[in-house]
Amino acid sequence: MKKRFFSLILVLGLCLTVAVSMNVVKVSASNSVETGDQLMVLDEAGLLTESEVNDLNTKLLNIGSTYHAQIAVITLSSMEGYDIDDVVNVLYDEMNLGYGDTRAGVLLLISMDPREYRILTNGMADEAIGDSGIDTISDYIVSDLSDGNYAAAFNGFADQCEYYLNGHLNGFPFEAGTNLLIALVIGIVVGVVVALILKGQLKSVRQKNDANVYVKPGSMNLTVSNDFFLYRTVDRRKKENNSGSSGSSGSSRSVGGGSF
Repeated sequence: MKKRFFSLILVLGLCLTVAVSMNVVKVSASNSVETGDQLMVLDEAGLLTESEVNDLNTKLLNIGSTYHAQIAVITLSSMEGYDIDDVVNVLYDEMNLGYGDTRAGVLLLISMDPREYRILTNGMADEAIGDSGIDTISDYIVSDLSDGNYAAAFNGFADQCEYYLNGHLNGFPFEAGTNLLIALVIGIVVGVVVALILKGQLKSVRQKNDANVYVKPGSMNLTVSNDFFLYRTVDRRKKENNSGSSGSSGSSRSVGGGSF
């Protein structure tokens, strides 16, 4: 608890510095992101050039406004002995990141001492990405982080966030089409195999023109013969779907990452 308190003091000091010097991101009372000189990129560690910061900031703002989720990148020179998991959570909360009632957003935090990173997902963005998505994004960017290709890593992070957010809101058409094609091919293969097996079992069957060959002599004595017309009535009724639409879920949060 004491360590967490000091982490909070550290982060509050950082937030105050950022707010004074760089006009940190604000969220309006109407839950829409304000336009203007917002910053989705805080490069305190100096890993990017000015043009790279501007380009990345524009990219993150476009993704955020399109999918209603704030995407931010923060780099720090040192954790100064504090727990990076505490810091990433406090930063997200104290900087008031996130869009809408559930504060949907993603924060990538980079520490150069120690060389660690964390990805935090919150609200709707957590539903879209979550633990498995964080693992995938981590695998996607960790090589560039290790090699010092920070601009490539951060842009890859942005692209992956957009992919998951778009898929969550609009569906994954490529994946759905691929899965459908695989299922269709498997169904055809199974059908052909079953048909061949059944065909092999019927090789001894030969067509007979006289039905008497199927009757055992002396086993049947027919005394009365009648013809009947068989029919059936089918009553079809539409089955009502009583399942209502699912309501909005509460805010959730996931944090993952590692060293580089």
